[in-house]
Amino acid sequence: VETQSSGQGHETSFAELVGAQLGVDPELVRLRQGDSRDVPRGLASIASRSMLMAGSALFLSCEEIVRKARMLAAQRLEVSPSDIEFSDGAFRIVGTDRSIALLELAKWLKGAPDLPEDLPRTLDSTGDFDADELNFPNGCHICEIEIDPETGTIRVDRYVAVDDVGVVINPTIVHGQVQGGIAQGIGQVLAEHIVYDSDGQLLSGSFMDYAMPRASDIPAADVMLHEVPARSNPLGVKGAGEAGVTGSIAAVINAVTDALWRA
Repeated sequence: VETQSSGQGHETSFAELVGAQLGVDPELVRLRQGDSRDVPRGLASIASRSMLMAGSALFLSCEEIVRKARMLAAQRLEVSPSDIEFSDGAFRIVGTDRSIALLELAKWLKGAPDLPEDLPRTLDSTGDFDADELNFPNGCHICEIEIDPETGTIRVDRYVAVDDVGVVINPTIVHGQVQGGIAQGIGQVLAEHIVYDSDGQLLSGSFMDYAMPRASDIPAADVMLHEVPARSNPLGVKGAGEAGVTGSIAAVINAVTDALWRA
């Protein structure tokens, strides 16, 4: 695939996507990434595009695999392709119990005798997806803070987020991405600061003098997902990577502003 995982969980979510489309165990799916010999062109894992772009391409690849395999299953079962239905990883003759599993069909194809010229010789397939329009996640983030009037210390007491990231492929990964984004946003607002001298020399040279947020600075955020499928891609997904940080920066700043205004 054209995106590169750096902790987003592509190995899990892409495997689940392919497994669901082909009706096979996700454990059998192997993700190969980072090799331009496999994917000659690509952009990057930016702007919440991995599942939207690469995931949609994988979806189209799976559709092509099923299309080819349906033709081969019809040949193997000696019926017309229109009489073949696909579900749960197997091709069945409609109205009967005669079937052949996709993986069994793939094994048969490797040693198959001469096939008619109009049949595919391999199930290897590719998918190419171009987004005609963009889509964006949306939601509501609410932050509750306390400010110590003596010291000015700010404590985040509670954080609640409800995000619409379209169809959720793996809820655990999406929850983790939103929670990580919230931690990043809280850190940007309350702790992190780059310092340069008058000559432009960076003085924040290490994490000793650049305040990264710690676990004690981040509350246990309540994260909920509200799925509204996007219409701009075949999966119905929207971006998730920026949802947490985009909402948290505004929510924390507004909470601090509200507290100071009331003071």
